[in-house]
Amino acid sequence: MKKSLTSLWLVATMVCFSLNVFAFSADDHQAWLDANQQAQPQFVDGDVITFDKADLVRPFIPAEQQEEVLFEGMEMVIKDAGDMSPAPSYQEATTKYAGTASIDPDGALMNYATGRPFDPEKFEVGSEEDGWKWVWNWTHRWQYTGLKIADVHWVWVRKGGSHDDHAVMSEGGGKYADFYRGQGTFERVLAGPYQRVIMAHRADIPESEGFAMNSGQGFAKNTHFREYTGFTSPFDIAGTAFLILRYDDARKADDSWAYIPSLRRVRRISVEVKSDSLLGTDHTLEDFYGFNGRPLEHKWEYRGTAKILAVARSRYPETIYYGPNGWAPYDDHALRLMDVVKMYPGVGTGRNHPYSNKFIYTDRQSGEAYYANAFDQAGELWKVWQIQKSWTEDDQYRDKANRKVFKGDETPMGTRVQNFQSINVVDKQNGRGTLVPCRGNSYPDVTIKQVRRSHDVNYLTEGR
Repeated sequence: MKKSLTSLWLVATMVCFSLNVFAFSADDHQAWLDANQQAQPQFVDGDVITFDKADLVRPFIPAEQQEEVLFEGMEMVIKDAGDMSPAPSYQEATTKYAGTASIDPDGALMNYATGRPFDPEKFEVGSEEDGWKWVWNWTHRWQYTGLKIADVHWVWVRKGGSHDDHAVMSEGGGKYADFYRGQGTFERVLAGPYQRVIMAHRADIPESEGFAMNSGQGFAKNTHFREYTGFTSPFDIAGTAFLILRYDDARKADDSWAYIPSLRRVRRISVEVKSDSLLGTDHTLEDFYGFNGRPLEHKWEYRGTAKILAVARSRYPETIYYGPNGWAPYDDHALRLMDVVKMYPGVGTGRNHPYSNKFIYTDRQSGEAYYANAFDQAGELWKVWQIQKSWTEDDQYRDKANRKVFKGDETPMGTRVQNFQSINVVDKQNGRGTLVPCRGNSYPDVTIKQVRRSHDVNYLTEGR
């Protein structure tokens, strides 16, 4: 065991050297993943990992992520996240409909009702079919009614320097200041609300109603979800908004629109735009959550499992950042079993995509994503994502007294969702990151009437 762990450290050291010269490739990442299979934790629940002990956790942090979270002054608390299984209605549906879903030759999901479509215990490494099964498990993971965020920040952070004098640190009487600890130069901060509403295959909706919201007027008919992303500041983009309508038919392209205030008009968004930089950030519309695109626009390969340390059950209501670049999460880290998939963007569609391939890591129990990385068309590492979660059943999430400023809507007890607390991306080639902390989160009960007021294309021109 000691020998295998030592070998893993050697692999990690070689990989980190490669990162310094931008020669890190998908094969290098696969080598790290292969080594992870033999790693055994040398830490226990409650341990506090500081930089002098960083080698204990290297085998459980993807190699290209290590530079961002392991540094002088770090403090990583090991804390078991416990049971994070979905709500009983979802688990019961998974059991009831087990074995009924199937994959068509083009990768489309067929004969699916609700619950988790496929059993990941049966997936095989290197299987393209199981890659498709993974992406449909991801698409239909338990999200209850969908995520609503009152206050999203999109923070552009350049390596080094300080952000102490940035306007966001004093905004609202300093209500954001304690979240942005450490260093890093803030170049720009965007802000606005977000909401996704899941309309189909909802295990919380009775079978007699088809597991789907129904407006009686077709607003939700044949719709998987509607998703709104808005911006209220800074002034030059205030009022900009995006609306995505994802159809239940996997072969039907999204209807997507953007409202651009300077043009005073709503414009349709093409598939290619969704993989472009979102308003100059390091994210794209397709990157949100870890992957937010249409499965059939890509190819998928299942790459096995990994044991990874991640912020799975945050001790805080909102993400706190620290470190020399200000983009590391200061929080508890849990060792989680994850499924790993390799995505080949645009393959078979004739679409020009900026990524050549991308790895995504998802929790075996909840289905939520924690890590991802993407490689450019030359095959070199480009971006890495880290995603933080909190748990909807924890007192610190539900207690409005603890959520002093960013309260959000009411989330019903028993929701049992790993709340999307933040998603942060680092562009390894230009030394810049984009932090996306999500404050005032909730998974509220919603009605068709409410959704029609907020997620209709005609509403984009009205702002928030």
